[in-house]
Amino acid sequence: MSRPSNNFFKLEMLLLKIIKQQDCYGYQITQLLAKLSNDKIQIKEGTLYPILYRLVDEGYISDQKVLVGKRLTRVYYHIESKGEEYLETIYNINNIMLWEGNLNG
Repeated sequence: MSRPSNNFFKLEMLLLKIIKQQDCYGYQITQLLAKLSNDKIQIKEGTLYPILYRLVDEGYISDQKVLVGKRLTRVYYHIESKGEEYLETIYNINNIMLWEGNLNG
């Protein structure tokens, strides 16, 4: 598995962390990110969905279509055990990267 760029890596971690707390649909994830970051993190659909699709393809999360009302279908994302393991790995790597930055300071 190739290592994604640093910002992409952090977005993956944030998405997985949110989905671990509760199953969410895409728009809900963007709203939670904005709220939890005091509007410092604004993620656009063009960035969000490719990451979610890749996480589904890798088996880290699963998706389920749910009919809301008569016509609206929402896709809810759920973290899988493989995703929880991956989240722990990238969380630890992120902490190491932060720690390395403080070695000389």
